Amino acid sequence: MTVVLVLLPLLACGQNRQAGQAGPEVPFWVTGPADSLLAERILAELAPHSAEPVPALMVRAGKALEGQPYVAGTLDETPGEQLRIYLTRTDCILFVETCLALARTAAQGGDFRTFANEVRQSRYRDGCVESYADRLHYTTEWGMQGEARGVLKNVTQELGGIKLDHPINYMSSHPDSYPLMDDVAAIREAEDRINSVPRYYIPKIRLGDALDGIRSGDIICLVTSVKGLDISHVMMAVVENGEVRLLHASTGPMKVVIDSRTLPEYLAARPSVTGIQVLRPQAFQR
Repeated sequence: MTVVLVLLPLLACGQNRQAGQAGPEVPFWVTGPADSLLAERILAELAPHSAEPVPALMVRAGKALEGQPYVAGTLDETPGEQLRIYLTRTDCILFVETCLALARTAAQGGDFRTFANEVRQSRYRDGCVESYADRLHYTTEWGMQGEARGVLKNVTQELGGIKLDHPINYMSSHPDSYPLMDDVAAIREAEDRINSVPRYYIPKIRLGDALDGIRSGDIICLVTSVKGLDISHVMMAVVENGEVRLLHASTGPMKVVIDSRTLPEYLAARPSVTGIQVLRPQAFQR
């Protein structure tokens, strides 16, 4: 089935650095009719709960997206960097990013334009959408920018995390794996910035001590042993009956699910995962 896209030019980078600077008639995003309708439906469902904390709204949004198919590479389908917003097909980080943007939009009583701007400010360095290198390709940098904006807090260290010695350079070391990457030097600069900041993780063997501190809506990032790579998968915690379960876009059933396994069970089945990092969504500052 052919998907008809709303495709209009993005704003200049200088304008993109500010929230909602375009006139109301000028979309600065690319989406499909089914995606925008689904976003609007979820925002309507979240509206009566807008006073709830952002993490609770994220879980509501995530459950509303259950069953949506896992599809990798949706942001790289065509050359030319644009703010692409899809809900009817997603991957692990886009799923979490979408839930966060929906929750923050609901908390401020916003519409689809507000939601699109939340995605833009989350996905792109300083909200600038001009080039492939502007996108925050590494989950670590995505989290760092979220912290700088007051949107996220990295609680890994306070949950017992220890220093992580695992330099990031996968993209610049494997340029052939990223056909749209047209500025390796810019990607290497981003990697250098990430590597200049101390990072922490909770090793698998210390997970038990950290479980009681994990809350529903926390973003769980799986730290990988793959050389040069930071995070291999991103999920959302859902605490039920004292157990940490996982709401995520899964490569198993290839769709958004609440996993049947607990977090310890999920990690035990993945030898390449060395531990986790935990990002906590913060309250929307009015």
